[in-house]
Amino acid sequence: MLKIVLVGRPNVGKSTLFNRLVRSDKAIVNNQPGVTRDRKYGQGTLVDLNFTLIDTAGINDEFKEKVQNESKAQTLLALEEYDIIIIVIDGSVVVLPVEKIYAKSLIKADKPTIILVNKSEGTRGGLGLSESVSLGFEDVIPFSAEHGEGLSDLYDCLKEKIEYQNKKNDENNGLNIHEKKSSIRIGIIGRPNTGKSTLINKIIGQKRLVTGIQAGITRDAIEVLWKYNNELISIIDTAGLRKKSKVINILEKDMVNDTLRTIKYSDICILLIDASKGIDKQDLTIARMIIGEGRGLIIGANMWDKVLDKNIIKDEIINKLKISLSQIKKISIVFISGLQSQGIEKLFEMVLDIKKRLNIRISTGKLNRWLAPIIENNPPPLFKGKKNNIRYITQVNVKPPTFAVFMSSPDNLQNSYKRFLAASIMEDFNLYGLPVRIMYRKGNNPYIEQ
Repeated sequence: MLKIVLVGRPNVGKSTLFNRLVRSDKAIVNNQPGVTRDRKYGQGTLVDLNFTLIDTAGINDEFKEKVQNESKAQTLLALEEYDIIIIVIDGSVVVLPVEKIYAKSLIKADKPTIILVNKSEGTRGGLGLSESVSLGFEDVIPFSAEHGEGLSDLYDCLKEKIEYQNKKNDENNGLNIHEKKSSIRIGIIGRPNTGKSTLINKIIGQKRLVTGIQAGITRDAIEVLWKYNNELISIIDTAGLRKKSKVINILEKDMVNDTLRTIKYSDICILLIDASKGIDKQDLTIARMIIGEGRGLIIGANMWDKVLDKNIIKDEIINKLKISLSQIKKISIVFISGLQSQGIEKLFEMVLDIKKRLNIRISTGKLNRWLAPIIENNPPPLFKGKKNNIRYITQVNVKPPTFAVFMSSPDNLQNSYKRFLAASIMEDFNLYGLPVRIMYRKGNNPYIEQ
């Protein structure tokens, strides 16, 4: 089992994160710095990921002196014991010199590393986040260990690194894991009786899931593996989501919670609707859930073979999505019939396309070269007669593509201008149909010495 170590300054939230991931109060949590003095071990889990988690004492100026005198930081901290490192920093304060020195030592150690900007709930975390991107690591995640915000982003990042490390370890042992690990998780989501199980049976070519005309047959989220174009895909069937007011018994509540977890930890969700009935309010509510979790979204208009006035229904669905989900431009829609096996090839072409674009990484240089003419030709509106300067943009995460914009007064930037920037970045970098996230932070270019 892979080992993941938590490191960082005292009182940045390492033990709180440790307790959340091992699902216990094994690590003592207190606002007083230095509570953790020895390494603590626990068996961590995050959805389907299992690992050994190690909590460590906080790094301080004493460590700073040691690391400066050591030729190899990995020898000092016995880094060979760990497979993945999570550096936890306090997002409410600036990054300190000791953290920069420590980060530099880890780059030399060449270990998979994640920067977790803790205490970033709500509008907090701007100070730490603005500087953390300059530490030299690719993966920077805004997070709140206390409230659980950012867990889905942490899952995505850990999953990628764990799979890479497992592959690396197995290759070193002469093994091949391609037949064991799925490259993408797809949740089939929708209201009851929209044909989710029938569609999956047709996709995999066997009656793997129980189906019927009555709603509510599927209770648990059921995962099946399927290979498409040499991609091993995990497809999860889920219970239908009814209106909240209609969910009354404990069993159904558990079913709903299971489906919501599937949304949260899927890479892409296919929202299946009954095309013969059009798209209704509940479908739109589910779509907003998927977008809110940052998952890739495909609308599967199922039972298309039953639709008589196809052009009319098609236009109605497209227009309703355009009006009701205007924050996502050009949502992917495919018209299919699970029962007749129509449109499945096109559906999975969309899946692979969205997977590729969800993982897109745009260099900081390219982003800022793009930004310069944007703000020159369309500068942010004045606030109280003063300029609200946008100074810098960088990508901080993938799945979905997430960007941080640093500016003089983010709280006073109009929503209309935010929508303009979002639309521009989606159009110019082919991010249409993705739940692109842009965070606005107060600060200067973190790469420039002040």
